[in-house]
Amino acid sequence: MATKTILPPLPDDPRLLDMSYDVQGPLPEEERNLLSNLKPEERELAIKFWEAVKSDFRYNEYLRGCLNCGVCTSGCPAAKFYDFGPREMIQYMMRDEVDKIWEFVNRKVWACVQCYTCSMRCPFNNEIAGLIMVLREYAVKFGLQSAKEILAPYRRVLLTVITTGNQVTPDMIQPDAFPDWGPQAVEESKNMDVYRKAVPVDLLQRTDVGWHASLQTAVEMMTIFIEAGVLDSLKNVDKDLYDMIMDIYEERKQQLEEIKEKWEKGELNEDELPDSWLEL
Repeated sequence: MATKTILPPLPDDPRLLDMSYDVQGPLPEEERNLLSNLKPEERELAIKFWEAVKSDFRYNEYLRGCLNCGVCTSGCPAAKFYDFGPREMIQYMMRDEVDKIWEFVNRKVWACVQCYTCSMRCPFNNEIAGLIMVLREYAVKFGLQSAKEILAPYRRVLLTVITTGNQVTPDMIQPDAFPDWGPQAVEESKNMDVYRKAVPVDLLQRTDVGWHASLQTAVEMMTIFIEAGVLDSLKNVDKDLYDMIMDIYEERKQQLEEIKEKWEKGELNEDELPDSWLEL
């Protein structure tokens, strides 16, 4: 008579097949409370965070189901180097595990490089990378510490993008910094200044022009960021940067109104308007 071999439970590793649950679906509330390691006030915040994510219209569109096949994680570049796996997140969402999702958002969600390999490979057509982006957005909106830490080195980038609309210009990108372009890139870039001058676009000719945005354009652009709620989210993770950007916005807005008023009164000639001025 053959002997039965009882396999031990698999370790809690997102890169291994999770067979510890017989049925997919949310865990009973009593079981979730029993398994919780969070302090009451932290768990209350975690629940509010998760409910906000689920109330987002993208959540039901992006999450369709899970076969637990592991195809998403097997192709994930981040999973090869970090304790991170798309399947881990999907399984937590399917089971409504607030504590696990909270841990994932505070420790792992920023490891994703947004290559969308997982989304392309998923047989269920889950928008996995989109779900990760939703988690990141709400991490910023809730002002979580993980969001503050990850965005701290990019304060200058955020400032320039929101106030000028530009981060880099073509002549800032040098082939020496991108060896994967190959040796031919160095040779081809030697006459790049000539090529750019041949293209009738001022933006491509030099750095200072690329960084410059007209006053009217800058005000309109910053207004869009404000109306879209970008600045409200930024306020939760970096109050100082928020105040700095709002000060710049108010100053530019006031300056624009003064110029418009003078133009309407006929106190300004066209040659007295700022550079790159649009129609008033």
